[in-house]
Amino acid sequence: MKANHLSTHHNSSITMHGVNIATRPDGGGIGGTAIPLYANHFLVCFDPGQKIFHYDVDISPHPSKETARMIKNKLVEENSDILSGALPAFDGRKNLFSPIQFQQDRLEFFVSLPAAASTRFIEAKDNAHMIDKQNHKVFRVNLRLVSKLSGEELNKYLNEDKDGIPLPQEYLHALDVILREGAMENSIPMGRSLYPRSMGEAKEIGGGAVMLRGFFQSLRPTKQGLALNVDLSLTAFHENTGIIAYLQKRCDFMKDLSQVKSRALTVDERREVEKALKNIRVFVCHRETDQRYHVHGLTEETTENLKFRDRSGKDYTVVDYFKEHYNHDIKFRNLPCLQIGKSKPCYVPMELCMVCEGQKFLGKLSDEQTSKMLRMGCQRPSERKGIIKGVVEGAFGTRRY
Repeated sequence: MKANHLSTHHNSSITMHGVNIATRPDGGGIGGTAIPLYANHFLVCFDPGQKIFHYDVDISPHPSKETARMIKNKLVEENSDILSGALPAFDGRKNLFSPIQFQQDRLEFFVSLPAAASTRFIEAKDNAHMIDKQNHKVFRVNLRLVSKLSGEELNKYLNEDKDGIPLPQEYLHALDVILREGAMENSIPMGRSLYPRSMGEAKEIGGGAVMLRGFFQSLRPTKQGLALNVDLSLTAFHENTGIIAYLQKRCDFMKDLSQVKSRALTVDERREVEKALKNIRVFVCHRETDQRYHVHGLTEETTENLKFRDRSGKDYTVVDYFKEHYNHDIKFRNLPCLQIGKSKPCYVPMELCMVCEGQKFLGKLSDEQTSKMLRMGCQRPSERKGIIKGVVEGAFGTRRY
């Protein structure tokens, strides 16, 4: 949005929200050269008469946002007639917004996803799910019409005296979800920011962390109208790599592990490793699966000494089990295993686990990591303007209307 030079007429004071604010003592900048300014705010045109139908979404068993979006996409694809041909926007949790009212105010659907894909990030408390004959997980989805939102109140707020007219937050939230819908498909969401893979590869900043470039967007009511604020965003994520390689970058005492595979951890080292891995999501690489797990801790025993009983009642050591079932010879036998289950503990050797992509870095960044991020994030104004313009115009696959 281009903003021209503004001058202020001399007044003793102005009143805003009941408070007197002093103005400039002079006539206000009439002797200089007018300078055009470019702001990263873009006017949004909306039809006040266009209603937005807000539906409450209840999915059982409770999935992650990622799985919920997969369910929503399949539901829309398979039930176009019942949904009146609408392409609704979804926030990944409880709210669905449609430009068209569905055939009924209350609807129930059953959506099945391949079991391997649909178990990603399912919370432990909701493991009592249905599996059909094709080894698909079945979800029950209930939609309920909550309200019919109109843009008339927002239009009044923007164009009339705002005294006594509250900002219609629900309608503004609906527009915000709609504007984010297209970009969510190929991006990593993080708060109000999105990180599309098309905006560049992850850049390593050391210590098991990488930097991703994305963009921030937010709707703002202004005196000129409704504006979309877009800016660049940088965030540190955990590096998508093997757990052993990750720890070698994160913990100095692990760097020689590849040469000394028999090395064990001291009590303090074990505590530091457990802290570095706590709540990180991982996937296993010894078998084909899309399932993801949270790291809840480390086993008390080392991998070499860890024993368990399988479902048939046979006793195994972890080393023998992976050799017999997966033909994998455990190399780092003096390290503890990862405990990746909470309600039903499951132990997996570290060397068979990978850090999942797209996780915000949980630890505190060092001064060196922060410095690298700042250097990588510096751009000339013209370059920054070009990237923001590319986001708005859809150069990174970030828009769909």
